[in-house]
Amino acid sequence: MERVHFPAQQLALTSSSQGPPLFGVVISGLPVRTDFVQVDSNKYACRLTCPGDITIPLTSVTELVIFLFQPLPPQQGILCYWQMVATTGQQQEATGFELLGSLTPNNPSKIFHTGWGEHEQMVQVSSSNTPVILTLGLSVEPMDTIQNVQQNSRESHRLFVAQKIAADLYRFLQSFDTGSAGSGQMVVPKNVFDLWYQRFESRLKRNPNFFLKSEEN
Repeated sequence: MERVHFPAQQLALTSSSQGPPLFGVVISGLPVRTDFVQVDSNKYACRLTCPGDITIPLTSVTELVIFLFQPLPPQQGILCYWQMVATTGQQQEATGFELLGSLTPNNPSKIFHTGWGEHEQMVQVSSSNTPVILTLGLSVEPMDTIQNVQQNSRESHRLFVAQKIAADLYRFLQSFDTGSAGSGQMVVPKNVFDLWYQRFESRLKRNPNFFLKSEEN
């Protein structure tokens, strides 16, 4: 995923190292974290280690809550992101900052669905017990910016899902192809789409995200 850039702007929230916290995050079964550090004029970050701060695999964290301690200025909201950095020996592998959602003056707390159980890089590092640093990033932005970013994110997600479904169908068609039709063509049964749909529907009932996880049939 492409790394997100947060444009600098004047921050309307006030923060002090000795004052009350601005933000909090709750992951089920873990203590509330409020140690967000200001990293730019409008950006804050909280870094969590796994294992360490988070004692269960990140793929098991299906939801988290982010909330505000202070009211937001009018016409401003917060975009909430996450990033994972995995360390194996001397090498590091990082995702870009990926959007969780937003907080607004009318909605100062929210339960966010992480999607980490279906995220390919997250699944890979969790299965290998690779140490991970999870960064939760918060960016104070005008409401117009928040609405545009969320709209683009929804469109990108719909395209991603459509591509995954199409790829699953293509692999299913390939499984019937004998190669006898020559290069660039397939020979498949007449009812192949019915067969694929029945298979897809059956697997979807068992796991609604199966086609997002793997390139296998």
